Amino acid sequence: MDIKIDEQYIKMCFSLARMSVGQVSPNPLVGAVVVQDNIIIGKGKHEFYGGPHAEPNAILNATESVEGATLYCNLEPCCHTNKQTPPCTNLIIESKIKRVVISNLDPNPEVAGKGVKKLREAGIAVTIGILEEEGFELNEVFFKYIQTKKPFVHIKLAQTLDGKIATSSGDSKWISNDSARERVHVWRQRYDAVLVGRNTLEKDDPTLNIRMGVDSKGKTPYRIVLGSIHKMETSYKLFQDENSNKTIIVTSSESYSSCNQESLDIFETNRVKILVVEKTGNSFDHADVLLKLGSLKITSILVEGGQSVITSFLDQKQFDRLSLFICPKIIGNGISYYKNDSNLLMKDAIEFSNSKIENLDGQIIYHAYSGGQSCLQD
Repeated sequence: MDIKIDEQYIKMCFSLARMSVGQVSPNPLVGAVVVQDNIIIGKGKHEFYGGPHAEPNAILNATESVEGATLYCNLEPCCHTNKQTPPCTNLIIESKIKRVVISNLDPNPEVAGKGVKKLREAGIAVTIGILEEEGFELNEVFFKYIQTKKPFVHIKLAQTLDGKIATSSGDSKWISNDSARERVHVWRQRYDAVLVGRNTLEKDDPTLNIRMGVDSKGKTPYRIVLGSIHKMETSYKLFQDENSNKTIIVTSSESYSSCNQESLDIFETNRVKILVVEKTGNSFDHADVLLKLGSLKITSILVEGGQSVITSFLDQKQFDRLSLFICPKIIGNGISYYKNDSNLLMKDAIEFSNSKIENLDGQIIYHAYSGGQSCLQD
């Protein structure tokens, strides 16, 4: 058993899994490789939600018998029937695989070590924890969602060198350059949903689709608008375009009750979804927001809001990752992305962890996490 060889094939599993980014939610990203006498005889990945898993694909794609071979996969094979496909462990055992090498155990309570137990009981040697941290980074969205039922929240914003996201008049087009905006569209393809506030809706009338030359792979993310529904015009693109059924308005019960029936009828006709959530003070209760969005199988959200939306997510500590594009411009007076007059002492500051710095075409991207999260690979 050579750990370097195991790492080599697990890295290949990671590469295969990444090919399905944005296509398998709410399932995890998984790749698998079958090796016989140091020769790869089968490869597979989980390609789309509801489709076959990576392990069966690798076994069934094998160019020769897999009896006595080693199966590499970045996530513990499933062993339960509470899903659309048969348990992967059954096929592995039936195929007389001799050894299975895994990066991460599956935190899904339906699996959570039970798959490994079943394989070992069948006489199969199992190695766990190869490149475990990198495996966690790959599936951080899935791991959070399966354990909390809340989506992974990634806040992105662009600011000037003097910390402004817009001029004093509210103009923000464009702080960043095309390279930064292209990266954002890559993230839109990766995540299940994009979220903005009502102010951004009114100021920009965005489409929140995938552009900038990025291959959408046929995907349109959910477009979430956070705010008072009774103050929203029905004429915005998100409520009228061909993807209006992928639009979700998150609002309060008071605002919903104040909304005129004509607007509600238009939203219903255009299949716009409306979620009524709790409020905490003057802000939405983001724990409630995330749980209700999670119940729709939305596992990840890219937050593209302005000051009030970003401040509320930060203050309530309902976020996982922050990506801050720092652009080589200075504008003087303007609007910052965070506003809080109650933090009077440095000990009250919001702290981040696992930060990394990236240079993108003359812009600095500062990536950081809330709590002890890992840093996602881009």
